[in-house]
Amino acid sequence: MNSRGKLVKAIRDDANISRFVDFASSQLPKLPKATAKYLAEKAPIVQWIPKYSLSWLWSDLVAGITIGILLVPQSLAYAKVANIPTAYGLISSWLPTLFYAIMGTSKGFDIPIHVTAGPTAIMGLLTGEIVTGLIGEGYTAQAIASAAAFWVGIYSLILGLFRLGFLLDFIPLPVLSGYVSAAAITIVLQQLKELFGESKKGSSTAAVIREFFKQLPETNWRAFLVGISCIVLLLSLQFVGRKWGKKYRALWYLSVARNAIVLVLVTAISWGVNKSRRSDPLFGISKVKSTGIIPPKQLDSVLLLKVAGRSVAVFLAAALEHLAIGKAFGRRHGYVIEQDQELSYIGLVNMFGSFFSSMPVTGGFSRTAVNSESGVKSPLSGLATTACVLVSIYKLTDAFYWIPSATLSAIIIVAVWQIILPFHVFWHYWKTSFADFIGSMVAFWVTLFVDVEIGIAVAVGYSLVYVLLRLAFSGVTMVTTDNFSKLYQSQSNSKVAAVPDDAMLFMLQDSVLYPNAARITRQITDAIYTYSSGMDEVFSAAHSINETSASATERLWNDTKGRHIRALRKEAGTEHTEESPLPRLCAVIVDMARVAHVDATAMQAFADIRCILREWAGPDADLRFVGLNERVKDRFKRSDDYFQSLKSNESPRDEGYIVFDVLQTALYNSQRTDEDVHAKQ
Repeated sequence: MNSRGKLVKAIRDDANISRFVDFASSQLPKLPKATAKYLAEKAPIVQWIPKYSLSWLWSDLVAGITIGILLVPQSLAYAKVANIPTAYGLISSWLPTLFYAIMGTSKGFDIPIHVTAGPTAIMGLLTGEIVTGLIGEGYTAQAIASAAAFWVGIYSLILGLFRLGFLLDFIPLPVLSGYVSAAAITIVLQQLKELFGESKKGSSTAAVIREFFKQLPETNWRAFLVGISCIVLLLSLQFVGRKWGKKYRALWYLSVARNAIVLVLVTAISWGVNKSRRSDPLFGISKVKSTGIIPPKQLDSVLLLKVAGRSVAVFLAAALEHLAIGKAFGRRHGYVIEQDQELSYIGLVNMFGSFFSSMPVTGGFSRTAVNSESGVKSPLSGLATTACVLVSIYKLTDAFYWIPSATLSAIIIVAVWQIILPFHVFWHYWKTSFADFIGSMVAFWVTLFVDVEIGIAVAVGYSLVYVLLRLAFSGVTMVTTDNFSKLYQSQSNSKVAAVPDDAMLFMLQDSVLYPNAARITRQITDAIYTYSSGMDEVFSAAHSINETSASATERLWNDTKGRHIRALRKEAGTEHTEESPLPRLCAVIVDMARVAHVDATAMQAFADIRCILREWAGPDADLRFVGLNERVKDRFKRSDDYFQSLKSNESPRDEGYIVFDVLQTALYNSQRTDEDVHAKQ
């Protein structure tokens, strides 16, 4: 066969190419239909709007207005956290609910749609960090916030459109809990300045605390009185709603609208006492300026490059917060959110909103909770919410000018305080998993006292390192006579009462991949050295391996194998002597029933184990694998280089270089009579 024919045959027989061709031939005919279905999934409104019932319109209208009343004061307050002009909180709030009407994931009309998006406290905090870091370079605060929103949109779209949302599952709940609690405390501490009418605040948590106590004697008592009064009123209305809201619907609506009620009441008082002192008010006021809907404009490319890296933390927080809320309410109401679709929604609304000077937005817990209890029937409720925000932007902005700064701080403190997890949650982590507790504490303290962005980076890093270490240190259990029955209770066999003396059985606890392949190799070979005798020990009366047994010309200058084996045996309490010789090894059996996957590094590791085994115990010693699933079997069959190394020293009785066998048969076949062992020796 010429070279061209060999190439054609190699291509035709290649497993990867064959699998790709089979996949393409089976899936390409489905592509047009699958594409149409994929696009329809990105705009669920086309599926459910034809079935919309007018009887639901009133419920959606009431729920939408309720959320609008809640959203308007929150968006003003969270813009303050983001260090951008307060009016831009409203500018950031009209698109999310409008987009959700089109892209909201519907689970059927008997299950309400819950997640409502907009500015949140954590989005404001992270955005404020970026704004503070770049405001000195000549950019406006709203331009920096919009650039961050753009990248949040891009990153979310990449994960959502390519169905990569599962990557966010690598961040465990305890780590996220520590991060969120620390971020909430940071936000509360930052609001103390406005609540007490102080003029300066520090850049870090320690500096904020230091400046707060330093300026405490200079407290503006009027601002403090306004702020404390607002907190008391907000908590009182919240208490009324929780205690009597289910029985009296009017009290529930009163509680839900508490932010708006406090805002209107205190703003009216502020206007009354400050209208003649516009340039020198008695206490700080927000001075919101009317802007209307800002026409879309192109973003600064240089600014985008500067913000790209720092926006990763904002994206992670936005995605995790939104999905956590969706999953929580999904569990409560018995459905599972479409994670990738929600990421696509976050991506599109942030990217599109960035051209309208929007700050980053995501799902908000308090608004979602209210929406869940408002009797909402469909995402069309978002249209009513959008209408409320637009009315506020065009008709109420002049009145918002007089909102006391302490009132916005009070709204923020009351809202954010509720997302600080109580101590017993972290105590539960301590009792359940020490590693999870450490992860939550690392995220908490780094976020609180180092930096919010670094905190989420450390949290993500800890999660990934923890997963890799768990994989790298996955166990190898050596099966002995003592633990055989316990490990194989469901595989009892009268032929096999225990592991034969001339065989060793190892049970792998996890997949064999590049992080743990070397460790597994070392554990198995160390056990071979410890509990069996090598060829040079079979007829020797020596009590240990003689490091000088090899000739000077053959021994490596750094050969420490003998010392290593003596140390292993000393620790295990095993010695090879004439009186109590260690058994000669004829077979090593690896139980891979728990191994879901192996990679190329694993195949090389198995080849190394077999090479070491035959060098130690002789060319007839077998390495056998049992309990392989179909995926792992296929990987073995396709590993040509590995099998070539096995074929070179294949035992005549094996009928193949790898034994796919049940455990009992492998153990039974590994037993040898004394005559067989003596004959081989």
